[in-house]
Amino acid sequence: MNEALPPKQRQQRRQIAAFIALAVLMAAALVGAIAYRRGSFSEHAQAYFIADDVNGLAPGIQVRLSGLRVGQVTALELQKDLTVKVTMSLGNEPFSYLHKDAQAELVREQLKPAAIELHAGQAAEPLPADDPRLSFRRRGTLTEIAEDLRARLAPILTNLQGLTGVANAHRDDIAATLANTRALTQELAATASELHGLSTELHGRVDRIARQTEGVMGQTRQSVARLGGVIGRAEQSLDSVNARLPAILAKTDALVGKLGAVADDGKTVSAAAAANLPRVLQAAPPLVDSSRAIVDDSRAMVQGVRQSWPLRSLLPPPPAPLLPIESYDAATLARPGTPP
Repeated sequence: MNEALPPKQRQQRRQIAAFIALAVLMAAALVGAIAYRRGSFSEHAQAYFIADDVNGLAPGIQVRLSGLRVGQVTALELQKDLTVKVTMSLGNEPFSYLHKDAQAELVREQLKPAAIELHAGQAAEPLPADDPRLSFRRRGTLTEIAEDLRARLAPILTNLQGLTGVANAHRDDIAATLANTRALTQELAATASELHGLSTELHGRVDRIARQTEGVMGQTRQSVARLGGVIGRAEQSLDSVNARLPAILAKTDALVGKLGAVADDGKTVSAAAAANLPRVLQAAPPLVDSSRAIVDDSRAMVQGVRQSWPLRSLLPPPPAPLLPIESYDAATLARPGTPP
């Protein structure tokens, strides 16, 4: 029957059959590529996390590790406590990178589909294969972030509005306070300037006092040095006096002994002269005058010796002086034996 067809039709049929076969091959290649991209031809491992709700989650969502696709969400299961178990299918090699503290984060960016971003963790133990549970958190979208920011800023704005109203109500008081503050600041600046000048003057006075003190200290040191020399000479003089004092005292003692003997002799002579004085006066008046001169000389000599140092402190006090010759009555001297 095919041989009965004209050659042109047979050629067209062959072309159509080749085109169909090519289309089937292309479709099979496309399906294989899609399956390979989804990891259908590689070994897989499963991991899961527990979410409070499935908002933004659905089967088929990409699972990424360090920005590269390593799997997808395969199932969502509602638990008895109304949480949702989200199961993910991962390649064996990416699964081996996960640690015990690995974390899954839901990322929802504007104009992009949602995705699960995995964080491998830092723990030393790997993620156990018998219970590969990951912790879960959500990364807020721009809308959620803006809503959270609005919720945080609304009380602050309300407080600012209240403060602004209070400030407007007390505007005059605030202006007066600012004026007082400005005046106080100026006065403080002037006071600081005066204190600076006073400090400078005090520094100058202290410097002058220090220089004067240094001069006085120099003069004092010189005076102390001169006083030390005087004290040294005085010590030398005292040593010399101490060395000569025993000899002086010995000579003084000898002189005092001699003066005592002279005084005793004078007393004896005076007593004898007093007993013989009337007869002597009658016999020889010139002798009386000579005796009077001798007695006066002896008294002067004894008085001088007593007043001289150091004999003045060594001699006993003087006896009562004898009555002068002038005190005797001439009639009594003329008549011996007559009572006075």
